[in-house]
Amino acid sequence: MFRPILAAVLVLTTLAAGALSGEALAQSAAQSPYGKANRRDAIFLRFPEMAQRYWVDTETMAASHKSVAVPMPKQCAFVYSDAYTKGSMSEREVQDTAVSNCNRHLAALGPLGENYPTNCACKVVISDETYVVPKETMPEQAYGPSSIFYRDPKGNVARLNGVTRYGALIGRDRSVTFSVENVRAEPVCEGTFTNDTANSGRFSLSCFDGKFAGKGTYESKLGAPNDHIIARGSTPNGQPVVLVIGLPAQLAANTYGGI
Repeated sequence: MFRPILAAVLVLTTLAAGALSGEALAQSAAQSPYGKANRRDAIFLRFPEMAQRYWVDTETMAASHKSVAVPMPKQCAFVYSDAYTKGSMSEREVQDTAVSNCNRHLAALGPLGENYPTNCACKVVISDETYVVPKETMPEQAYGPSSIFYRDPKGNVARLNGVTRYGALIGRDRSVTFSVENVRAEPVCEGTFTNDTANSGRFSLSCFDGKFAGKGTYESKLGAPNDHIIARGSTPNGQPVVLVIGLPAQLAANTYGGI
């Protein structure tokens, strides 16, 4: 006779734990001690289309609830999802929508294990113009998984996977520096993007203490499969080199690896 009661208690306990966990993952703006978001914060500079919707477009800017979700920790924040109130949606429902859309977008790009030694998980970071995570955990620069394809001295195609960090204002600042770390988080390359137009320009790259270098042109591509940078050039001895930022290794190889 006690089994139904025990089962009910277990169900209620599980539901309560799930609710507490959900609250921890999606804190309300009113409860957050982390301060207000600013349009000039790095996350909005990194994703100008999101900034436009969040701060400028009348319909979305004036929404009663609005949330931004990105994969965390900060080196994972190369995709995003922003969600806005439709109908009578609560703040929590808008947050859940942002996380769900972010997870779907991240999963569609494929595994990140060849680029990152960390697990990336989507999380609400801004809700109703307030940070719901500590601001210092947010990226102070733009990050993206990266792959460098080049030919070795024997003419074989080689590939270096890792993560690149760079100034968020490529296309606005005349010159933006970037650095590349391998999958073990060891610094391996440094370089510069110099813009000629809003979405294109020139790049230079130096790796392995100057033992490998390349230069050429780059283009910022927006939209499917993800916003990313594709840079194509050559080494001093004329061998091709391709740098892709913003696509996981497998997707980068399938799209641009055939040099």
